[in-house]
Amino acid sequence: MTSTELKSKWVGLTENTVTGGYRSLRVSPQCICELFIGVSKENSRCLILALPNDTLLNFKGIQKENLSIEYFSEKNLIVLQLLDNDYCDLFDDLILSLYQGINELCHVDEYSNYFIQAFYRWSDFFENKKTDLLSEDAIRGLMGELLVLKSLITDPQRHDINFILSSWKGPYDKANDFELETKNLEVKTKYPSGIDVEISSEFQLELSPGKGLELIIVSLSSDYNGGISIVQLILDIKDLIQGSSGDSSILWKALGQKNINSKNIKEYEKYKFKPVNRISYNCASDNFPKLNRSNIPIEIFALKYKLRTNLLTHFIVEQKDF
Repeated sequence: MTSTELKSKWVGLTENTVTGGYRSLRVSPQCICELFIGVSKENSRCLILALPNDTLLNFKGIQKENLSIEYFSEKNLIVLQLLDNDYCDLFDDLILSLYQGINELCHVDEYSNYFIQAFYRWSDFFENKKTDLLSEDAIRGLMGELLVLKSLITDPQRHDINFILSSWKGPYDKANDFELETKNLEVKTKYPSGIDVEISSEFQLELSPGKGLELIIVSLSSDYNGGISIVQLILDIKDLIQGSSGDSSILWKALGQKNINSKNIKEYEKYKFKPVNRISYNCASDNFPKLNRSNIPIEIFALKYKLRTNLLTHFIVEQKDF
């Protein structure tokens, strides 16, 4: 099920005896459990799980800032309710993500627990968090990482979609931006005319035991007329996640580490960039010029230095235009 299909379903809600008190529509006949989208009498959007009549569930309702979950034992319904309609698009993301994980579960204990755990997994994303906005340079750097993430998702040889999403470590300030199975990736973003990139610590080009390491340099130019914004790029990635039956909460959690959420994301529409190319360098080569923790004296720390990329052509392993 796609985001477009879900949006059309909201229009077709009707009175339903299974979900008494809610206008509702079953999410999909392919879903084994009885999962409905609905609207309450107060016009709040809901996701409703109807349990078998003989089910006894020991669960108390919880209300967070803009999301609640409640169990109605007399009707055997678990209702996840949106309390602020400004979050409708994010609520759709929640529904699509939950549906991908629950649609083939057939045991009531499994799918009821999955439904409840989804509430805990998503509820933080619905909070009204007031944070400082990122600078244009910070958004530029994040765009580079997201472009690499998109390329990993669209790679026909890729791993499981959720593994790829979880491999993105940049927002968590790990040593490398991506931690894949056989190699790590460090992403740097520069202007097309630039030749230098900054290595900001002695750990960024440090090899992990048994793994390779690539430095990926993404060239972006500012293009306020014909470029793409980080908002559009995130929407594109969300579509790819949903098309691959992935869990978009992993993406939202990572973005949240950089204070980007569904409320403030539109503030970044003004920054638009044109991706030019990306070049990957083999940092695991013995001759690759680098200063890292294992080859500098222990007395030296908090190291920062610049690499001149036009002198690294011998280490290029891949070059692609966008």
